[in-house]
Amino acid sequence: MVAMVESPTLLVSAVLAVLKTAQEMGFEITKVKLTELLYLADLKAVEEGLSQLSGATWRWDHHGPYDHAIRRAEEFVVESELVERDDSTAVELGSGVLRMNVDIDDPLDVIGMMLIRDVVRMHGAKSATALKELSYATAPVIEAQVGGERGVLLDLNRARRRKQTAALIRRVKSRRARRPTEAGDPGAGEALKSEFLEGREALQRANSRALGEQ
Repeated sequence: MVAMVESPTLLVSAVLAVLKTAQEMGFEITKVKLTELLYLADLKAVEEGLSQLSGATWRWDHHGPYDHAIRRAEEFVVESELVERDDSTAVELGSGVLRMNVDIDDPLDVIGMMLIRDVVRMHGAKSATALKELSYATAPVIEAQVGGERGVLLDLNRARRRKQTAALIRRVKSRRARRPTEAGDPGAGEALKSEFLEGREALQRANSRALGEQ
């Protein structure tokens, strides 16, 4: 029987979404992996122009992106007996395994579950160490590391701006490649120049917007 769960917070729903999806796909999720997968799911949502899925307030902590509210959400799902926490297999602090106790309806909407499933499918089999390395390579964490301050808020929108700028550069290069200058076509060079200037102006506008948001 599939249970309907009324989650008190968006974060609880996101935690259940990750654990439900991982169980369906046969992946073992530890407390550390749960945090990393939630962060990557939020990052993917923001890159796609959506709001964060979890509602977490991400900060750069000692072990990467973190929000203390995740532990409270974990305690809620365990105390509600929706999830079982097995610390007997833990080899290090925070590595206990989390498993769904009951079969539940999708705790997020269709788009949210689709993004969660994409992230878990891609990264659910990775170790906690591999996921940590992956999160440390993301734009928000790199920016925080440059600042050097633990506990600083992570700007997930930076990843979206970087993705938009990279896509614009690819489009400009692609247009230039499709329109090579030909000696027998005196108008080809001017057309290519016009396209390049148009692309450069668009890139400058994108950079100005990004700098204005910092």
